[in-house]
Amino acid sequence: MEKKTPIKSDTLKSKESLYFPSVREGKWKNIDPDIRWSLEDVLNHVFPRGYQERSYEYSVELMRFILDNPKGVDKRMLSEFLKTRKIPPSTLYNVIIPKLVRFGLLERRREPSQSRPSKGWYMVLKPSISFSTHLGKLASEWRSIYKTAVSE
Repeated sequence: MEKKTPIKSDTLKSKESLYFPSVREGKWKNIDPDIRWSLEDVLNHVFPRGYQERSYEYSVELMRFILDNPKGVDKRMLSEFLKTRKIPPSTLYNVIIPKLVRFGLLERRREPSQSRPSKGWYMVLKPSISFSTHLGKLASEWRSIYKTAVSE
């Protein structure tokens, strides 16, 4: 029987993957619910520091900026942020923001321009709770599956 090689487009892409270090490696942070993880700890699962160091650093800076402006960051604010932080716009717009939106850490909306209605819409980034809601549901379902299996 001929061994099939996977089609490249079917492989898992880093832009769609969440990083969890192996439990056996001892790299897990303390998971006691009373011990709070930092923003860096959370983002390390999205952009693993050991594999995507620059993206990790840029994402931490961006998320801090957005969390400091929870009502929304528009294109003007984002441009100013990029200039002061010296972050490449292409990396931010093509890598960081899409992955943070895809994973539910950021919400990207298009809102009408109030100062220039004829110009149409502009982008606004806001923090989102979807990431925790989805992972919370995933964890809850696994806990239920595990407890059901153990009780039988």
